[in-house]
Amino acid sequence: MAKAINFVGERRKKLTQAQKQDQKILKIAINALIGVFAVFLIVVGVRFYFVFRVKDIKDTEAQIRTRILANEPVEKDYIIFAQKLKKLALFFGRRKDKQEALVFFSEVFGPDVIVSGIDYSSDEEDVVSFTIKAPNVFVMERVFATLQEEQVTSVYPNIRKSSMRRSATGNYTVDLAVVLAAENPSPAPTTSAVPAQPATEEE
Repeated sequence: MAKAINFVGERRKKLTQAQKQDQKILKIAINALIGVFAVFLIVVGVRFYFVFRVKDIKDTEAQIRTRILANEPVEKDYIIFAQKLKKLALFFGRRKDKQEALVFFSEVFGPDVIVSGIDYSSDEEDVVSFTIKAPNVFVMERVFATLQEEQVTSVYPNIRKSSMRRSATGNYTVDLAVVLAAENPSPAPTTSAVPAQPATEEE
């Protein structure tokens, strides 16, 4: 009888220890499951955060692109307007330089030389063209000598001469093409020269 009681007691002890062991394992499993679930929640939260950030960046990019597209016509108009202003400034600057060159050459050759056939309509090139008319060959030689003088070459170093001819009345004419420099100093008027009157037609 005593042996049976001892056997039952030992059996109960073994069952109690097994239950305690099972409870420990269950607690460990529950904690592991809780940890895995927490990591899953963190990963999902981080993913949703980055998805939200990407969406926010895309929305901002779309708004900026819409603003840029809305301002594109204004920017195009501004660029066109600025280019027109630049061309106008260059155009009037060239016109002014060409007019100064004509005044200079009208004065530098003296009163017996006539400047005619003026053409400064070529706005794409810094060139002014005109015709010099001299009453005789000696005056024309003086014109050529003047073109070689420092007062002319220092201001207009590039002058092209062409089509020299003599009329039936003995007048000599020659065509001049003056290439203007990028920046010309203001030519000083000569003291001994009187502005020549432009001729409308050659005798």
